[in-house]
Amino acid sequence: MKKNTNIMVFSFLFDYKMEVARKLLESGDYNVNEVGLRVGYSTGSHFIAAFKKKFGTTPKKYISASS
Repeated sequence: MKKNTNIMVFSFLFDYKMEVARKLLESGDYNVNEVGLRVGYSTGSHFIAAFKKKFGTTPKKYISASS
């Protein structure tokens, strides 16, 4: 049971961080690296990989598509 709870918490936090990142990108106030840092990623490459895992596209392509 504890293992499943840890996975659920991690999944919730990941989804929450990615939603915050998506909203920050859509605001146009921050670049990709700034958004990554704001949601807790120390490197841009890790943030880009996580964003792509969640949304199926890179943050830069996401911004272009939503503009």
